[in-house]
Amino acid sequence: MKRDTARRWAPALGVATAVLAGAALLAPTAAERLFARLATDRALRAPRDRWGGPLVPAPDVARGKRIAASAPGADALVDGVFRGPRTWAGGHPTPGKPAWAAIRVGSGYRRLLLSWTSSFNHCYFDQFYGAPADYRIETSADSTDGRDGTWRTAVAVTGNPVRSRAHAFDFEGQRWVRLAVTRLPERVNEWGLFLDEIEVRDLSRGGDDVWAFVGDSIGAEVFDQAPAHRPGFADFIARGHRGYRPATIDVGLCRLRTFEALERMDEILALNPDARVIALQLGANDGTPEMLRPALEGIVAKVRAAGKIPVVARISYQTKYGPDYVAPKDAALDEVVRAAGLLPGPDLYAWFRANPQELRDGLHPTDRGAVETARLWAEAVAPLYP
Repeated sequence: MKRDTARRWAPALGVATAVLAGAALLAPTAAERLFARLATDRALRAPRDRWGGPLVPAPDVARGKRIAASAPGADALVDGVFRGPRTWAGGHPTPGKPAWAAIRVGSGYRRLLLSWTSSFNHCYFDQFYGAPADYRIETSADSTDGRDGTWRTAVAVTGNPVRSRAHAFDFEGQRWVRLAVTRLPERVNEWGLFLDEIEVRDLSRGGDDVWAFVGDSIGAEVFDQAPAHRPGFADFIARGHRGYRPATIDVGLCRLRTFEALERMDEILALNPDARVIALQLGANDGTPEMLRPALEGIVAKVRAAGKIPVVARISYQTKYGPDYVAPKDAALDEVVRAAGLLPGPDLYAWFRANPQELRDGLHPTDRGAVETARLWAEAVAPLYP
């Protein structure tokens, strides 16, 4: 399954994949690190605005760094490429013989955020194609190669139910961070563990530029960070706001309706405690405005009660079902946004109505449509950045 899938993707990715992979292999430059420091200084000096910003940068400190692992090919985990043909295969780990990958982050960081992604799984609660069930995040101050030395457990997870997670932990005095997987779900593909990226972000100075994109199958596609969907949201933010590159978690659930999102919101929030912004792209599967409005109000209330920033996108225009069922739902959505005083999200309805050719099946965006959706999101949330 893995090799066949990779072969199907590779021709479509073509030169774009190679260019992205080559660029992503470069570690952050001195200029990028300087911009991140300056942006952090600026954000920390600024007062909180009415939206809950400005956000504080959470710079990437793992990309291109030295990595060691229990199986070959682990350099794919820090190349900045998601959902591409290169994936780290960790086999079938056990508590006695974990599958592990260790990154020499270096010293000087007090608090970090590690995120891992298993992108062969499409929807958030899918795990069959290589997501771990039990794992630890460990740190070491004295390891020389990722294997030796003294290691302490910073995070321990059992019964993980999703394809991607992020965890914050203390890192004072440490140099290495290691993800050690000890168990896979009972129902798993025959090849075992597949991870395509590990990101490590510096939160030492209060970094909180961490986003969870909660949506249906449209969002699951747009925010998967596949090479065909790049530049993505984080890329556009980085272009428009020097020193920033958000950490993003794709919480896309296929066929999700807004009332179902409300039912699962407590679980989603519990799984993503370090996400500062909950970006909501919902409503395409809802039947009527009357279904949408109370559920969306409930979601916004839960997100705010958790101390997070909710941002709601207007539902994308569609041509699949003939009549325009979206416009009245967007009117109800707009009322929720106004009444709650939210920062308005992107107007996906207007853009796709003007560009219906970018709906590949009348509902889901083409690759270009996915890139434009990410761009519209980045433009809409610019007020959260100083």
